[in-house]
Amino acid sequence: MGFKRGLAWTAAGQGSFFVIQFGGSVIVARLLSPYELGVFALALAITGVLNLIQSIGLSSYIVREPDLTPERIATAFTVNAAMSLVLAAATAALGLAGTFIASDPGIRGVLLVLALTPLIGAVGIVPLALLEREADFRVISTANVVRSIIATTGTVALALMGWSYYSIAWGQVGGAAVSTAFVCVAARRHVTWRMSVAGWREISRFGAQMIAISGVNSLAARASDLLLGKLSGLAALGLFNRAANVTNLFWENLHLVMGRVAFAELSRQKREGMSLRGFYLSASEMITASLWPLFTGLAVLSEPLIRLVYGDKWAAAAGPFALLALSAVVQLSITLTWEVFVACGETGRQAKFEFVRTIVGTTFFAVGCAISLEGAAAARVAESVFSLLLYRPHLSRMTETSLTDMGPIYLRSGLLTLLAVLPASILMIHGGEAARTLPPLSMGGAVLAGIGLWAVGLVLLRHPIFREAMLLLDRKRRASA
Repeated sequence: MGFKRGLAWTAAGQGSFFVIQFGGSVIVARLLSPYELGVFALALAITGVLNLIQSIGLSSYIVREPDLTPERIATAFTVNAAMSLVLAAATAALGLAGTFIASDPGIRGVLLVLALTPLIGAVGIVPLALLEREADFRVISTANVVRSIIATTGTVALALMGWSYYSIAWGQVGGAAVSTAFVCVAARRHVTWRMSVAGWREISRFGAQMIAISGVNSLAARASDLLLGKLSGLAALGLFNRAANVTNLFWENLHLVMGRVAFAELSRQKREGMSLRGFYLSASEMITASLWPLFTGLAVLSEPLIRLVYGDKWAAAAGPFALLALSAVVQLSITLTWEVFVACGETGRQAKFEFVRTIVGTTFFAVGCAISLEGAAAARVAESVFSLLLYRPHLSRMTETSLTDMGPIYLRSGLLTLLAVLPASILMIHGGEAARTLPPLSMGGAVLAGIGLWAVGLVLLRHPIFREAMLLLDRKRRASA
């Protein structure tokens, strides 16, 4: 399955996933309070610290490895199973530790429920990774949709029954169980229970580097949640977590999904000795032209959007949400960073960079937390700027590109972003104080007008997105002729 076909399947699956997840988050936010979501967020932060040991990146190893033998697959499964058992036991132990870990009984109870998830995930890692290596995103996308449906419907149903923060935890466990079962049936040829320790040194070395990259990053994010919850309280953590979750909802369903599809293609090109230049430039242009306008638009309409979707009790999350959306815009300037480093086998170098970035970012965040929720979100913008300065030279080296190549791409994407957010910006400036509670029709009209101007810009610039759309229409006409 090629890159474009894989991206099409992923886009279809993630479109459904996004609708389900976003709709569920709206209902849950109206059923639960900031305090209840803060309890779950803090429990999740505690498990996130433990999840450091599962950031070993074994699925990425299976996707990237040029000489993937059955022994190496069996070793990857064995190592992951051991890690999952340790993680489940540690999470359950923290839950049983009682007041030694957290004074709130809800946090301890949620930890005991979440202890089940690593055991469930251990079964599906090999079939999922092999499907990704084959670029078979049809099954992967369907599994994600199944997981979202079960998790969302389960969470909403339990919340309506009064299960409070437990509803989210049990919803996640149910979604993980059903989607893993689906993958094991759909990709049963890849399911393995074979265990081995052959080549464990190589896998351990790769895993240590991936822990330093993804694990330290995850650890810093969870530590930041713990810090914010400690300094500002669970209600404040719930508000910030809501702002972060809305931003992550778009980031994970759009950018990270594009990244996983791109990673399979980057790995293939690297295994075949091809230059990454053409693919990286094309992907950068497509991603920034589509996602810069989205995240900038979310920042412009942050307050009326939060009030409309989640209700007035979440209004304080609007400021952090706007700043986190702008942080995503900066981060998109170095899109596919993780994917390029891993595909090129430079995980050791990236581990060092992530260590530095984590220290700087956590320091920024600690200072921001001492000021306000907006200060904490502004720290994320500063961290993204630092990441841009840190990673850009090395991305250029590995992809054989330069700022001369990226400059025109940024210019075109910036122009498209200005066109896309112009109607919403005018509406917000003209509305003044009343713009905080824009009616849905006014906001929807501004969004549609922005999409229209963006589309006109694509045509006038003869943008690759426009050319791809024309090619797709031409293929459809020929197929129907």
